Amino acid sequence: MRLVLIFALVLAAGPAMAQPVVTANEPPSPQEPVAEEPPDLPAPLPKAAPPDKASGIAVADEQSDNERLRTVGRGLLFLPKLVFWAAVQPIRGTVYVYERYDLRNRFVDATFTDDRKFGVYPVAGYESAYGFTVGARVLYKDIFDEGERIALRANYGGEFRYALGIGGNTGKRFGRVRIDADSSIERRTREKFYGIGNDHKEIATPLEMPIDPTVTDVALQSRFSQDVMRNVVGVKVRFTDELTTRLSGAWMTREFGGSDKDDITVRYDTSKLIGFDDGLNNIYVDNEVAYDSRRPSTQYATQTIDGTGWLVRAHGGIGRGLKDDPTSYIRYGGEVQRYFDLYRGTRTLALRVLADAVAGTDGRTDGKISFVDLPRLGGSEFLRGYTSGRFRDRVVVLATAEYTWPLMHNASAFTFFDVGEPLYSFDELTKDTDRIRFGYGIGIQVHTRNTFLMRTQIAMSREGNFSFNLVFSPAFGRRDRVGRF
Repeated sequence: MRLVLIFALVLAAGPAMAQPVVTANEPPSPQEPVAEEPPDLPAPLPKAAPPDKASGIAVADEQSDNERLRTVGRGLLFLPKLVFWAAVQPIRGTVYVYERYDLRNRFVDATFTDDRKFGVYPVAGYESAYGFTVGARVLYKDIFDEGERIALRANYGGEFRYALGIGGNTGKRFGRVRIDADSSIERRTREKFYGIGNDHKEIATPLEMPIDPTVTDVALQSRFSQDVMRNVVGVKVRFTDELTTRLSGAWMTREFGGSDKDDITVRYDTSKLIGFDDGLNNIYVDNEVAYDSRRPSTQYATQTIDGTGWLVRAHGGIGRGLKDDPTSYIRYGGEVQRYFDLYRGTRTLALRVLADAVAGTDGRTDGKISFVDLPRLGGSEFLRGYTSGRFRDRVVVLATAEYTWPLMHNASAFTFFDVGEPLYSFDELTKDTDRIRFGYGIGIQVHTRNTFLMRTQIAMSREGNFSFNLVFSPAFGRRDRVGRF
């Protein structure tokens, strides 16, 4: 009975017990005001329709001028975009297969050991002036775990009947000093020759043949063959990560002949080409000093394309004949490259200026230098838009601007403009604008993060010549000078 009374008292006192308890020693706390909910406001009335839309039928807003221009632009560019998209699908597919099936580890780094020191991989290229070239490379690296390497190479087709070579270097075995050596034999049957000097016009067939190859107002396409044996030894010293010097020497023997098509012996008086009848047997010693700070500008972009930095280098060398070879000349020149990162490592502007010259010879009739040793312009790297060996003279100068931007994952597009001039001497530079040659074009280069795969480009020249190239190295390469030609 007592429990029932207590329960009834608790229920009766419930509302009072909900109030806060105030002790004698503690002042009461003020009550927090309770926010009142705002009264419901009437919904805003719809704006009155303008007189021209008061019919009660919904009418879409008219497009602005900018929207109309964008629509027109999308329509005009649809077909070119579709063609371009279709053209790059094989490239995208190649990159996908390369990465999806790990072809680098299966072929390029295919090994017989777990350290992946041995690799075999195919190569191929195309130049519109010569056709397709195919070949293979065999690489054995880190032979004694200090970066030493040895490589075998073979090419067939294109400008080669065949080409075989072997080369290697000591890697980090001797610290900052690296020793390298290379030997090769080449049978080139489709080399091109247009005469010596900067001609003013290119003709198909002159009235009288053979013509003097040293005459500079006529250019006639011809082809010749040469058998080359080259042995190169070099010592490279790295003072800092950017500053290096390289002393190298090359011993070369060459034999020349005609060709099945556009035979040089029919079109030119080859008795005036030094070494053509008797061959060449000479040595060339060269020293180069280079400062190279070129590098990718961000770790998030591909590491195979430079995005910032400088290349400044100068070289000087001397050529001398052996036995009956009368070769005797001095060669000198230099190059400057500058890379500008225009947007977070994805858009790059590259500028290049170079000069190459010979001294101690008139380059034509004194017998001290062969036509194949003269500085040259033309090909897939130097004055693009012209075929390899298009221009030969005592001096060549070249300036290049190339802009690169991302196209898609693992592919970049680039556009370029080359301007150059072959000269008898530096005094002739810019004296006659008709002698200045330029080429321009566009291309695509394919790469992974750490591997450059290939570069394809279309180039045109001032005279309207057209060339297409597929090569496996950037236009601004890092090859050593000796044997570059």
